[in-house]
Amino acid sequence: MVATLSALTNAAQAASYYEADDYYAEGGLAPSEWQGKGAEALKLQGAAEHDQFSRLLEGRVADQQLGATRDGEIAHRPGWDLTFSAPKSVSILAEVAGDRRLVEAHERAVRTTLGLAETHFAATRIREDGEVRRETTGNLVIATFRHGTSRALDPQLHSHNIILNMTQDDSGQWRSLEPRAFYQLQKQLGAIYRQELAGEVQRLGYAIDRGKESSFEIAGLDAATLEAFSQRSQAIDVNRHSKITPDRHAILTPC
Repeated sequence: MVATLSALTNAAQAASYYEADDYYAEGGLAPSEWQGKGAEALKLQGAAEHDQFSRLLEGRVADQQLGATRDGEIAHRPGWDLTFSAPKSVSILAEVAGDRRLVEAHERAVRTTLGLAETHFAATRIREDGEVRRETTGNLVIATFRHGTSRALDPQLHSHNIILNMTQDDSGQWRSLEPRAFYQLQKQLGAIYRQELAGEVQRLGYAIDRGKESSFEIAGLDAATLEAFSQRSQAIDVNRHSKITPDRHAILTPC
């Protein structure tokens, strides 16, 4: 899946997003940044700081505590993880061949997609006079964490975009987010990301081969190379039995 959306079950999950999984992570931490107009309103800039991020996941924002009281305790859904993953060929050339421009291209595509999602999808539900209405807010608080490999340690450039369960209404009050549109249009968000990334990749001088539903791969990487980097276990098996490893020096560079 190019784009996946999953609900966070508890604030303690925050720590996993900081774990480094690639050579380029600095200080043992996955590169991160704050995004969204909601983050700007809270004066959040640069890398996401762990304690601050954890407080927001708990629903503690400005001077408010978001959530509903149940049995004397605050119940608050932390947020959602909207993950965008680059095509395998982009991951190989970025993480194995070392073209870090592709990492920057991926980040720009992610920012553009999140900006569109924020403008069109961000909303809250407000209860007034016994009725509930949906109000478009146009602002989100997002902490983005970039990773370079999959759990199997294959090259897999992807970003976890943690959309905090909070948005500011027209009066300036912070409220819980209405996530329905993100679930309904998850596939469309993935398509937007792919289209943006394809344009970025081509501007760097790479040719691309387009597939179905806006999918693409960088032209020139054969199926064997993609397969070798698709599952670590397969790569190990190839090395053990054939003594043949993918030639990193033969991987394409842009024109």
